[in-house]
Amino acid sequence: MEERLKTYCELLSKLIVPTTRPESVNDKLIYATSSIEIDKIAVQDRVVISNYTLKLLSREQRMYLAQLLIKEQVVAQRKLLSHWSTITAQSSMIDTGYIAQHLVSLQTQIAGQGMRGKGDDLCDGSEVKSANFLDSLDKNGATAPRWNFMANTVDIMERFLDYKSIYLLSIDYNPSNNYRIRIWKVNIQEHQILRKRYIEWMNKLGYPKFADTKGKPSVNFQLFPPKSGTNENYARHGNGRTNGFSKLHIPLENTTGSELIFQADVKNNDVFISKF
Repeated sequence: MEERLKTYCELLSKLIVPTTRPESVNDKLIYATSSIEIDKIAVQDRVVISNYTLKLLSREQRMYLAQLLIKEQVVAQRKLLSHWSTITAQSSMIDTGYIAQHLVSLQTQIAGQGMRGKGDDLCDGSEVKSANFLDSLDKNGATAPRWNFMANTVDIMERFLDYKSIYLLSIDYNPSNNYRIRIWKVNIQEHQILRKRYIEWMNKLGYPKFADTKGKPSVNFQLFPPKSGTNENYARHGNGRTNGFSKLHIPLENTTGSELIFQADVKNNDVFISKF
């Protein structure tokens, strides 16, 4: 390890120990991160720092950081954006894509790739997808957020079947009309219902589209998350039309290949984590 990185990691290990109170962890991390110019560090070294930091943190410390992240990036940000949305009539929807990746890293202790844009979402090759029901109404008053798996080549389309871990995050309302955030971990190699449907979709829609070499073909496998305001715990695919796919419920809990790994509910601006 480069000397500068070694020095930084040693500082972290002195500041963060198992007995460090969760409430003081973020202040210590802010102190540590202020001593490093992250923009001057190579991407691969950022991943090293992240993995080292995440492994130092206990479950209770990571849970507290997850609460802070939700308060800052969901509760507070939505309130601020709602103010500006009233003035400008622009969307107040928050970007849940990166919030999802931060939360998954805190829960799994797996770092990201140290950059935004193309590439795997986590450094172990896992994929993270998010869907946000908050402020997602269209002009007709409908809301239909979804988990999109887009591909512009056959190789990318087929890669879906090779993922061992796909993390699906949903931000919606619970039956009490409070914000709720859930994350499911899916193993596509074990989840036979989802795997079978995806193969059916590739054969019926994916491969035929890529067979047409005119233009730049692309495909998008869409999963609809559990309905907001309910306790449903299954994804949905298919519209039941004769030219499409039959309606299918894809269980995300109590089934081989998928489990709920995170749930947080927001009440009176406080974040309560019930699953971590």
